[in-house]
Amino acid sequence: MFTGIIEEKGKIVNITKGKVQRIDIESTLENKQGDSIAINGICLTIVATSSTGFSVEAMQQTKGITTLSQWRVNAQVNLERALSINARLGGHILLGHVDERSKVVQKKGNEYFFQISQENQKYLIEKGSISINGVSLTIASISNNIFSVSIIPYTLQNTTLGDLKIGSFVNIEYDYLIKILTPRT
Repeated sequence: MFTGIIEEKGKIVNITKGKVQRIDIESTLENKQGDSIAINGICLTIVATSSTGFSVEAMQQTKGITTLSQWRVNAQVNLERALSINARLGGHILLGHVDERSKVVQKKGNEYFFQISQENQKYLIEKGSISINGVSLTIASISNNIFSVSIIPYTLQNTTLGDLKIGSFVNIEYDYLIKILTPRT
């Protein structure tokens, strides 16, 4: 489990494509092989560590539902290690299981607007929690399948959200509590 409080911006230093894609990340976070880590909100397993970072692997299914296929060498990514049982829960409960890709459709100052699929708009609750690229945020407004979040300068500087442009794709994870309380139709 994760909280959506980003610990560090890491840098992608290598991507080895194939049925199983391997991604090498430059990072100062202390990790060990087998640890779970959220990278842009995607829960992945660390398969190797080095003095400069770590490596993860991703299957085709992960590439299909997330922004992983758009990742490039030298790009920065949001990193959060798995929650320890005695840690404070600063954001909200996240599993690192991305529900869908979304697109930035508008920016007004520090308010960012995202378009999601019609079928998932039932998970949007004004002032509810949402994860965008692994960052725990609060929904500011909702209009059908478009929602907005207001992002404080600290978050824009210390995560990759400050780099988003209109048309950028992001990973969305809806609030788990909302998902389990929402009737299935």
